[in-house]
Amino acid sequence: MNKIVIIDENLCIGCAKCVNLCPKKILYLDKTTKKCKVTDESKCDKLGGCERICPVQAIKIQK
Repeated sequence: MNKIVIIDENLCIGCAKCVNLCPKKILYLDKTTKKCKVTDESKCDKLGGCERICPVQAIKIQK
């Protein structure tokens, strides 16, 4: 299966802006790593709001 939501954990600063924005609630902040993670990317709406809101461009949506 091809990845839909790609998160660069080296870039992610754990701000959770994407988590708060995601209408499908598939993004969450990992309590251990303090990085954004994906629960079920098959539910991604592919609209790219998380890409646009990320201040460090750590998220990419494959369309």
